[in-house]
Amino acid sequence: MSPAFRTRSSVLALAALALAAAGAAGAWAWSRRMPAEYQSLEAIVDRLASGNALGKQPLNFAVTSGIYSAQLAVQRGLCKEDRCDMFVTLNPFRTYANGWDELIRQSYAVGDIEGSSTSSGTVLISRPSFRIYGPRVGWLGCTVAHEIAHVQRHHIFERSYYNNHAIKGLPKEKKDLKTMAKSRQQELEADRDAADMLARAGYKGRICVDELIFIYKSTGDGSATEKDSTHPGFNERVAALKAHYGRREKEQAAAKAKGKTAAYLIRQPTPGSFRYSSSDNLLTFVPRAQ
Repeated sequence: MSPAFRTRSSVLALAALALAAAGAAGAWAWSRRMPAEYQSLEAIVDRLASGNALGKQPLNFAVTSGIYSAQLAVQRGLCKEDRCDMFVTLNPFRTYANGWDELIRQSYAVGDIEGSSTSSGTVLISRPSFRIYGPRVGWLGCTVAHEIAHVQRHHIFERSYYNNHAIKGLPKEKKDLKTMAKSRQQELEADRDAADMLARAGYKGRICVDELIFIYKSTGDGSATEKDSTHPGFNERVAALKAHYGRREKEQAAAKAKGKTAAYLIRQPTPGSFRYSSSDNLLTFVPRAQ
């Protein structure tokens, strides 16, 4: 083979590699074209990570169709009431072309604020939540931080362990009530953690109190605390979070008088990166090893 041919072959090979690289870059850029909801989530998590220890494990975030789509699915006879989880977590950015699209559309139009999390580290936020919060990104941050707190504190495992060990021998009715009480304690704990996380991320004032009141008004829920409920009622929950902010404000004033920063405001950044998969409908925050 002549040197001239080898040179031309090298040029062609380099050109092919360049085209392949351009194609890969194009595919990567396409994968990064996130819906606006995911862009908001990325910005929120990035800000939370700038001031908070988010752990060493990846955190996943999914935008879902929401509970209302499951309620509509029950009405249409598509599932039984206690077996409709799939419709809650439908990908609202996908076209199904089998009648489910209308469930998703109606859920987006009339659904409400919803947040939940799994024990394995996935935070789910319904798409209607973004519509309702609108430009109030900090309020959405409270919901996201609340769910991250559940994950970080392993609340699902903790409640299961409590149920299967600490109160294992109790009669079912009494056991159920104690489990519900445990759940309500965890909700208040996650509220407190979220408030602190937002403060360390630079959000000012009692932002999560304002957000909590907004949620209850948006969902039309003015209920009192019930013994068989997983969540505290409106008055108890708002009062508890206000009391937490009051304690933190006193701590901050005392530290400031000494020329120091209150311990709860000391930032613990978590450097990391984001991955978005449109096919999985998932945004992942990956902490960087330090």
